[in-house]
Amino acid sequence: MANAKSKKFHISPFRIIIFVLLAVYVFTLFLPLLWGVNISLKTNLDAVAYPFSVKWPFIFGNYKTVFNEFYVGINIYDKLGAFLRTDYYFMEHMLWFTFLYAVCCSFANIAVVCIVAYITARFDFKICRIVDAIVIVAMILPIVGSMASELRIMRALGFYNSLVGMMIMKANFLGGTNFLIFNATFKGMPKDFTEAAQIDGASHLTVMLRIILPLAKNMFFTLWLLMFIQFWNDYQTPLLYFPSKPTLSYGLYRFTQATTGAGKELPIKMAACFILMIPILVIFLFTSEKLIGNVSMGGLKE
Repeated sequence: MANAKSKKFHISPFRIIIFVLLAVYVFTLFLPLLWGVNISLKTNLDAVAYPFSVKWPFIFGNYKTVFNEFYVGINIYDKLGAFLRTDYYFMEHMLWFTFLYAVCCSFANIAVVCIVAYITARFDFKICRIVDAIVIVAMILPIVGSMASELRIMRALGFYNSLVGMMIMKANFLGGTNFLIFNATFKGMPKDFTEAAQIDGASHLTVMLRIILPLAKNMFFTLWLLMFIQFWNDYQTPLLYFPSKPTLSYGLYRFTQATTGAGKELPIKMAACFILMIPILVIFLFTSEKLIGNVSMGGLKE
């Protein structure tokens, strides 16, 4: 027993080097965060003149200024392109739009990816192999060049500037890594449960909803949470396809691009970034075990 413990806590030069490298890596991740917090607690003059020094007293009023000045003006036009009015949205409005956009679009995306991955993993059809190939090709090819045509299609179908349209747009099976994770998870499940249920008269839909998906619920929740964080931080998609309902990230983009008012000052911009980061930080602190522990490329990890 003593020998086992001595081997377990044995310190070698290689482990010391790995520890030092990881410590340096972690420090490089936290250094920009600490620098940003320091900048957000300064006056604009101190932030420009002394960006790396710590100035006392801290200016916590910068965060109050963000709550008062953080808003977005959206110009409203009629069908002929004539200007009608300007609607102003404040932080509480953008928070509600962000919540709807992140929750609905992430769920639509993960649900479709999960169902398609289940079909391709559990059924041996030629179309399943074609779908797998399409997903792999879509992961390799750049999609930036398709935005113009995608925008025209959304306008033609009436999906532009609509939450339902955004959900339909995101409800596709080209989930990339998420598709591969679901596919590997379903392939790793034994077929005994499904075969026994089918012998008892269960349909394919019943097998999927009452047997397979409950077994994969932790995986589904984890990937949905990751997609939620991705949509929460997304500003480009609402900027292009959902402009009349600004999200927090879209509003932050407009706020940091401002050349007049409080948004032009660097400490105010940093304070706005950290305020918007707080919800994601709280989610990660309370769900980090699930985020890290449930995702495995080889199947379920309970």
